Amino acid sequence: MQSIKQAILLHNPGAGDEDHLESELVTAIEQAGYSCVYFSVAHDDGWIQQLDQADFVVVAGGDGTVRGVVKELVKRNVLERKIPLTILPMGTANNLSMALGIDRALEREQHIEKWATSKRQRFDVGVLKNMDSTDFFLEGAGYGVFPQLIQKMIDVDKSQVENTDEELKLALEVLHQIILTAPAEKYWIKADEQIYQGKCLLLEIINIPSVGPRLLLCPEAITDDGQFNIVYVDESQRADFAAYIKKRINHEEVLFEYHSFKSRHLTLICESKHMHIDDQLVLPLKDAVTMEVRDYVLEFMVPAHNPS
Repeated sequence: MQSIKQAILLHNPGAGDEDHLESELVTAIEQAGYSCVYFSVAHDDGWIQQLDQADFVVVAGGDGTVRGVVKELVKRNVLERKIPLTILPMGTANNLSMALGIDRALEREQHIEKWATSKRQRFDVGVLKNMDSTDFFLEGAGYGVFPQLIQKMIDVDKSQVENTDEELKLALEVLHQIILTAPAEKYWIKADEQIYQGKCLLLEIINIPSVGPRLLLCPEAITDDGQFNIVYVDESQRADFAAYIKKRINHEEVLFEYHSFKSRHLTLICESKHMHIDDQLVLPLKDAVTMEVRDYVLEFMVPAHNPS
């Protein structure tokens, strides 16, 4: 791999459950032999003009921080140089990091040490459109219990939560209660000339294996296969799904058999009042929504041993 010298560090000071200081991050990167320019994504967007001077981008934060950075990258002309990204995971769920084989449990110096021998991982992006708007997603978009969970967690008292493990457990407890009472919503999907319809508690169009509170929906999901994994839970699965979440709360190693299929392009209608795009709660898009894969929009630096 060609030696990489200039890093642009994009940091979210509010991410995660520790106080990650600018000086500590910059020092660790420079001690590894890189030149480093720092920006706080919470307070400064000057990094956008600096991108072309960097060999790679380091995102220090959680999944939401990565999305915020990528939002700017996808605006760039497709003919412009593709700048690789890597993640120093500092959020709560870190689903993107896990999908890329970046281990949150490692010390930051261990992550930085791996950059010199890293490989490049292609990453597709999902694009969704309706009559009025266009958006994108890295992780997934969906309806039902997950967006309800995002909404509920905004108001949940987290003052007694001491670390990310406790916050994830709290999210699963809230999700369990939602599953017990959430209405099943009608959906209609046309994908590859096939029609799928019914009533669901959960409907997710995903690009990576896990979403939300590290909930593994599709272990076989790949970031660069040119296809979505569409995962759903029917009304008839309510009791089993609630029981599965309860076991997860109790730290039992269990799996759940979600209904799923793959598609590169789909048209979808769902009557749910709740929708999310990645970690953002949004109003459900009116009319039919089309979703399609945009191939190889991003490139991540990942540990060399990570399978692709």
